[in-house]
Amino acid sequence: MKYILGIDIGTTAIKGAVIGEDGNIYGSKTSEYPLTTLPTGEVEADLQLYIDAFTNSVRGAILDAGVDVKDVTCAGFSSTAETCVFLDQDQRPLCKVIAWMDTRATKEAEYLSSKFSKEEVIRKIGFDGIYAIHPVSKILAVKNQMPEVFEQTRMFAQIKDYFIYRLTGKYVTDHSTASDHGYFDITNRCYWQEMLDFVGIRKEYLPELAAPGTELGVITPEAAKEFGLDPKTKINVGAFDQGCGAIGAGNVKAGVASESTGSALVTVATIDRLNEDSDGSVPALCSGIPGKYLYQPYCTGSIIVKWFRDTFCEMEKEIEEKTGLNAYTQMDELVTATPPGADGLIMLPYFQGSGIPELNENANGVYYGIHAGHTRGHFIRAIMEGLAIALRRMLECEAKLGASATEIRSLGGGSQSKAWCQIKADILGIPVKVIHNSESTPCMGCAILAGVANGIWPSIEAASEKFVTIKETYYPNPENAEIYDKVYKKYVEITKALNPTFK
Repeated sequence: MKYILGIDIGTTAIKGAVIGEDGNIYGSKTSEYPLTTLPTGEVEADLQLYIDAFTNSVRGAILDAGVDVKDVTCAGFSSTAETCVFLDQDQRPLCKVIAWMDTRATKEAEYLSSKFSKEEVIRKIGFDGIYAIHPVSKILAVKNQMPEVFEQTRMFAQIKDYFIYRLTGKYVTDHSTASDHGYFDITNRCYWQEMLDFVGIRKEYLPELAAPGTELGVITPEAAKEFGLDPKTKINVGAFDQGCGAIGAGNVKAGVASESTGSALVTVATIDRLNEDSDGSVPALCSGIPGKYLYQPYCTGSIIVKWFRDTFCEMEKEIEEKTGLNAYTQMDELVTATPPGADGLIMLPYFQGSGIPELNENANGVYYGIHAGHTRGHFIRAIMEGLAIALRRMLECEAKLGASATEIRSLGGGSQSKAWCQIKADILGIPVKVIHNSESTPCMGCAILAGVANGIWPSIEAASEKFVTIKETYYPNPENAEIYDKVYKKYVEITKALNPTFK
């Protein structure tokens, strides 16, 4: 049997998964790394942490699968699209890796947005403005704040681009990844030269462009030895994580949306063409499926749940250490024991700014309506309900552009929470479906791209529809509809009232 290695470079971890030509996952390995978050908005990490995690995950996945490395015929990539690496002429890092959610470039983003018309920005990059998340803003921030780094940079890479270089000896990025950079023309699928000239980025210091799922050739002998792969392994450029996750979830046609509740909460709707009437409030990017597009609104995700666990659930963590009972499972039990609506406690889940329709990068998290009767269960449930409402508002914005969903596929770590999935179904009013191996959809998606390019499967759509199976479906509970409609209205009211105060 032939096998494909899917590699997903996430926010705080890298996962490798070995997937057979029958679509089954035979082995996997996840390696975490810490990010340093500063009060001033910087979120960063040493490149070596990524390298170590990458090595451990690639070698560990193959070891876990127990397959002959010679049978791993190809490898594909998935990653965040806005995690920046600045490299000198010897391919050495000039500063720490700047993570996707880093907001040091807020002022630069505002400056860039003021220098280009909104209509042009929408037409070129699919957003209604330039934001701090965009690499173009981060690059300008480095130019302003660390000019010596900017001047010495000979490759402005994203984290996936760097590892493709480590495996192939060349820097290549795909259209879907580049489409979230702020200097890529999503209509013509090329770099936006006017933006590059304005910021001072030389095109030769950027990766080559390729369609998602392009096979780049064989791994270098040095990389094969370093990472434990066969010298004949074909390397595929893959796509960005949300594009791969959509493919791996079966989100390849109209009517099916997917949401990933990982460090960020992201919803994806696949579309065939851009909507000319879009005002850019719903981000549009190139899909992981060549030639297609997707809507991808986002906000802070389950990193908030992790924050609550780490800060307020010491007892649950101690129980996990002693008994093996996962702290998140214990938190789920607290949520289940708390009534829908959390007895009036509402949370605005804005840890790294708010999502659409406000899209305010300065927004902060808020608990509203606290009283003495609230317990930790109320606070956790309010987080889950707040994020589910944020998801509902994103889907409503997508529907206005013609991308209505009749079902949603739930991915990421949040899909493992039964309580949270039911909350989402109740608040969204549509079935929430969790697929088998939902935590591995980005790996599955990039493996499908690699396998199709390698001739293992006939098409992306055929492989996705064949191998994606539903594990569990959560249907809306009509008894909770009235409660959540009231919570939804209050959430929107609070957001509108507080939004002007976030500065």
